Amino acid sequence: MKKAEEIYIEFAREKIKILSSFDTYAKLLYESLLRVLSRYGIRGEVYFFGSVIEGKYTVSSDIDVAIVTEQRLKAGLQAEIQDEVIKEMEKFGYPWWFPLELHFLSPQLFEAMKKGGANFVKAEEYLEKIEMIM
Repeated sequence: MKKAEEIYIEFAREKIKILSSFDTYAKLLYESLLRVLSRYGIRGEVYFFGSVIEGKYTVSSDIDVAIVTEQRLKAGLQAEIQDEVIKEMEKFGYPWWFPLELHFLSPQLFEAMKKGGANFVKAEEYLEKIEMIM
C-alpha cells in the first residue's frame, strides 16, 4: 500500500502536468463549456485568466475561466455547471478532479476585477493565438 506522501506526490505531478499542458486542451475545454452553457440556456463571453494563463501556476493552482453574463444564476447552479463541464472533460480522459474553477461574473464585477489587475484573455482570442503558434 502506498504512503500518503507517495499518493500526494503522484497527484501533484499529474496536476502540474495538466496545468502545464493547458494549450493542448484549451479548445476542448472551451467547446465543452459552450455545450454545457447552451444546455442551461446561459449566454455570455468566456475568458481565461489567472496563474495558468500567466504561466505562474503551482500545484495549488486551478484553471480559472470567467463567464461574463447579465444572467443571474440560482444558488448551486454554478457548481452544477462546473461539474457538468468536468464530466465532459472526463469523456476525453481527464480526471474527475480536473482543476477547473468557473467564475460567473456580471459585467460590472468583470470591469472592477480588470481595474483591480486581473488579466483576462478572451477565450476565442487565446485559442486563435495558440493555433498560430502550433
